[in-house]
Formats: sequence, structure tokens, C-alpha cells
Amino acid sequence: WLDLEPDHRDGASVLLHRTMAARSSVLVFGGRGFVGAAVARELAKRGASPVLSVARSDRPGAGGELGPGVEHRSGVDALQPETYKSLLAEAKAVVISIGEAPWAEQTGGSKDQAIKMNGLSNIAVLRAAAEQKVPKIVLVNATMPSWGLLQGYREGKEMAEAEARLYPETSGLGPEGCSVLILKPGVVAGTKYWGSMPVPMGLAMAPMRLALRCFSGPCNWLEAKMPGVFGGVLKPAVWVDELAQAAADSVQGPSFEGVQVLNPDSLVGYKAA
Repeated sequence: WLDLEPDHRDGASVLLHRTMAARSSVLVFGGRGFVGAAVARELAKRGASPVLSVARSDRPGAGGELGPGVEHRSGVDALQPETYKSLLAEAKAVVISIGEAPWAEQTGGSKDQAIKMNGLSNIAVLRAAAEQKVPKIVLVNATMPSWGLLQGYREGKEMAEAEARLYPETSGLGPEGCSVLILKPGVVAGTKYWGSMPVPMGLAMAPMRLALRCFSGPCNWLEAKMPGVFGGVLKPAVWVDELAQAAADSVQGPSFEGVQVLNPDSLVGYKAA
């Protein structure tokens, strides 16, 4: 659950509420992807309007069909803010779910490419949003071990998180004028799509998720002793719908102030507020 407070709690919350009232749209960067599409659908289901899924291509991605209430905008490159700055001016919230898979670095990619896709692209969106003073930000990040095989992926994710933590300052809104939610799952599971074909990855992960939840005590002990080896690895998979609900709660629910981080322990079993 998010630690949410009513908008009328004090003058600072009123400031954030008024900033939100002047804007309407929610932008989901990476809205064709596995997590981004789930977030866009959840927002539309809750009545957010308009929900804009933004990406470079019109092609369906791993997230499947976006469904009613979600408008897709193509031709948007996160590394080129001029392709989306006009959209940010009317945005009450931005969800950033862009990057490449952690194994891409070892399967034909490179460390530099991993940093670019998982770090620099996220940073470009955060800085453009800060310039336009978007009051709500959700960054989909990750919890991971410090394996050398994931070096570029990890460095990129860490760079993005560091930038998100600075958002209250870089936007000039201050902690009282914005809310930034950083989601840090380990493994994310659910139904992915290969073209129009659903691939129920959740079914394969369900037994392991149950086992890791049952043995959470020993797993947490191992992670605490050797975080560089086991960080995030021994955490149960987070269902993509749990991530989507946490993101939507932050966007559509009562406002909190400043920066909050939800780790796997908070996301596994997450229930909408």
C-alpha cells in the first residue's frame, strides 16, 4: 500500500492538488511494453482521461492490446524531448516504463547500449518533465544483484533512480509540490504477447513465487548477508497487475509528497488502495 494522505491535509497538499487540477492527461512512456501497457489499461479502467501511451512505433508490443480508453501516440523518442515536450505541458502525471531486458547486454547488446536504454532515456524524460513541472511521476525501476553480467543494466537503472530522487529539486516544485513514486520489483511476471499470441509467463512463475513467499525468512537473511549476489533474486515475482495498481494508485489516488520507493516486499501482494 502507498502511504497516501488526503489532498486537504495542509497547504502543501493543496498546492499539489491545484497543480494537478490545471492538467488532465497521463503519459505512459513505453506504453506498448509489458509493464507500460498494463499501467495504461489500469489507468483507463479507473477513469483517467486521456491516457496517452507514447512510444517510437505503432507496432503492438509485449503488453498486447491497449484496450478502450487508451490513445497511442507513435513517433515519440525518449532521447529526443522535442518529440514529446508539447504533450508534457498538459500532463498531470508521467509514467516511465522504458528500457531493455537485463540479459540484452549479453545477447548481442553492449554495456553502453544498456546504459542508454535503461538510464539515459529515463533521465531525458525526467528532465523534460521537470522543465514542464509535471506534478506526478512514476518510474518503473528494478531491484537487482550486482553481477558483472548486468553491469550496464544496473548502472542505467541506478542513474535513473538517482535522477528521480532529485525531481522535487530539478522541477522546482519542491517535495510539497510533487510526488515521485519509484517502483523496484525484482522479477515481473504475467501474460506477455508474442504478436497476438499470449504467453502466460505467470503460470510458470506461480510455483516459485509461492515457494519464495513461504521461505521469505531464510531468503531475506541470505539477501541481507550477500546483497551483491542475491539482491532481488530471492524475492517472489511481482505480478504485472500489482505494479499497474501501485502506479495507478499514485496517479489517481490521494497525493503524497516528495519521493516514495516501493521494493519487492511492498509490491508482492499489493492491493489497490
